[in-house]
Amino acid sequence: MSLIIKLIPVAAILALLFMRKHMLLAGLVGGIIAMIIGRIDIGTASGMFIDGVANMLSITIPILYAAAAVMVSEAGSISSLVELAKRGLRGNVSILAGIVVLIQGFATYMAGMGAGNTMVTAPLIAVAVGAIPEVIAGMAIVSAVGFTTSPASTETALAAESAGADVVAHAIAMRPYTVLFYILGAALAIYGVYRKGALIEDKEDAREEESDDVSSGTLLKRSLPSIALLLMVVAGSSINDAIGINLISPATTIIFTAALTVLLTPLDSSETSEALIDGSRFILTTLFGVGMFLAFINMIAEIGTFEELAAIANRVPEGIVLPTAMVLAFLIAIPSGAFAAGVLTLTLPTLSALGLPSEAMGFVAIAVGLGTQVSPVQINVIALGKGFETDVMDVIRANLRYIIGALILVIIIATIVV
Repeated sequence: MSLIIKLIPVAAILALLFMRKHMLLAGLVGGIIAMIIGRIDIGTASGMFIDGVANMLSITIPILYAAAAVMVSEAGSISSLVELAKRGLRGNVSILAGIVVLIQGFATYMAGMGAGNTMVTAPLIAVAVGAIPEVIAGMAIVSAVGFTTSPASTETALAAESAGADVVAHAIAMRPYTVLFYILGAALAIYGVYRKGALIEDKEDAREEESDDVSSGTLLKRSLPSIALLLMVVAGSSINDAIGINLISPATTIIFTAALTVLLTPLDSSETSEALIDGSRFILTTLFGVGMFLAFINMIAEIGTFEELAAIANRVPEGIVLPTAMVLAFLIAIPSGAFAAGVLTLTLPTLSALGLPSEAMGFVAIAVGLGTQVSPVQINVIALGKGFETDVMDVIRANLRYIIGALILVIIIATIVV
């Protein structure tokens, strides 16, 4: 069976998605085509369907952090923190945008994943500046680079193992590139806000009239739950290392944040509990839908589409194997962006057989991470849409040119370094 025939389901899915059709309709069409092409029986397809949903609903940490973020937002803690920061920065929200992007990057690097942190940081900056494309893209870039170079991530472990390198040593070798893209992501956010200003001025006028009558002390008290949540998400592992016990975990983060919300904000215990439950509904619904879509993607993978795409790197001249592998990894990550590690298992063996250094594997991992940030089924992209209160496809459109620019830069760096 030729690769062109195997690509028909992927082409159908992407065409329907960019026509703004629902992802489940797109996935269903692609899945049916894959079943016909690959002669997949209904029993096998049913098993893939159930596994896809089960795998996504098992991602518990983003669910918990999303619920907590909504809880503190409904309590007014995030808006209080933003107003306090604006007073401290004398209204310079562009600097605030850059700081939040860096916080997102550091949190992702320490946790080894981005979506859970995005649930907390995206609403924080959205309240201050609105859905500015450069801010969204800056957060996407640092998230992609962060989770693909973090010593705590599966993606970094796969890249290091493919080169026969120690995970920590590999992460250290990739750190200069991580820092570079973090600076670029923050600079992009600062530039976007500086050039366009906040996009929520109509709401700002009313909010500023209210906040002008609130003292900085009251704002600080109300902002403490969101500050505590941010610190525990970003620096929980570091705090645990410092005190010698695993005190900060997703469970204790939720409990401690909820307690502070009851004590320091206008919400009582019942309202806080309801806000926490309400906060979980969006992410649970989203993961359910993504799980079904992923099942259809798995049907396409079953007929060997992605393996044949990755194998193209074997057929090009040796001098362009790495750039080709990076481009292919990026493209494969778009329809299957829910699991970046799975994409790496397809592309890294080619480079491993050539004996390329671990940095080469790291650059391919970054390319995969960037590809996931223009994927409609990547949890971090969905979290950005929720945090900035915008459609997922609008997030992808906002990200696209900046993500492609970042990919080109990574390819140039990889060509020079390796």
